[in-house]
Amino acid sequence: MIPSLVNLASRVLGKYFLSIESCRYLPDEIVEKVFDEYLKTISSLSIINENDLIKIINMLTDYHSDIFCTSFCYSITNNLNFLTANCHVHLLTRIHLNLIQLDFSYALEKFVYEEKRKILNIIGQMENIEYLRLTYNRLDDEDIRLLTASNRIRSKALCNLHSLHLQGNNLTSRSGRFLKALASLDNLYISLVSSSEKSTFVKEFDNLCECICSKQNGWEEIINRGWISKIPQLQPSATAADNNFCMNLFEEFEQRNNFFSNFSDRKRRRVDNDDSMQLVKLVRSCSTCFRNSTARSTKKQEKIISNPTGFMDSAQANDLLSCYL
Repeated sequence: MIPSLVNLASRVLGKYFLSIESCRYLPDEIVEKVFDEYLKTISSLSIINENDLIKIINMLTDYHSDIFCTSFCYSITNNLNFLTANCHVHLLTRIHLNLIQLDFSYALEKFVYEEKRKILNIIGQMENIEYLRLTYNRLDDEDIRLLTASNRIRSKALCNLHSLHLQGNNLTSRSGRFLKALASLDNLYISLVSSSEKSTFVKEFDNLCECICSKQNGWEEIINRGWISKIPQLQPSATAADNNFCMNLFEEFEQRNNFFSNFSDRKRRRVDNDDSMQLVKLVRSCSTCFRNSTARSTKKQEKIISNPTGFMDSAQANDLLSCYL
């Protein structure tokens, strides 16, 4: 089969992808083909220079940011976690307007104080984010204050956030003063360092009720979606000269990771289910749990508003029956 002119052009441009200055006037389909051809040229190495990755992010997000990345997950099994804080800051800055889901669990603990605050500031300005996980990042009340600062200043920031997971951090009831500003929240999972602060924290939220059932509400897996998911097993390299060394190091790491995978999974589950910290689940509604007095009063108030009289007299009953007779 003879390749089409578009495929031939994509192959040529793919070889010189990093030399392209702009993709402004190219349709999404063409840019995707060229990007795929470029990935084929580096797939044998599975290594990319971090500066090259930053250039790729710039090029693909300048005029195609709406499809570059809509869901991003940082995890110990995701090779993008080898990137430095500077690259993650750059990535989140470029995609924050279109990001819908973000899982940054176990990520911020490896960054220094200033790097962590930069990332939290970027996340706090996201307008379309709906699902956010920042579990086990050693966050404190000041970090939550920074995370919600933009929302408290201008309502567009985090205005679509429905699910927020903050388990495994060093938080107290003081964080409730900042989190209650997130009016769109439907699910809030948080760990408190002291069980005595639970009641104080719950009282801060008028639109959410405490869920005491065992159902794990709103816990879903986040995977990278968009063009960024096509980038295969990246490991940054300072220079091309040490590519072979990095490759051998990466293979050794993979072997060790596979050998200890079962042990890591067991350890991860034990940490996630740590009973030493007070887990608080606040939800807008729960199909299996309505024992909280706040939930009952809310439902009662809704019933009063929808039916001011509270019952139907004989005249109203006859009018209703006449519609069906």
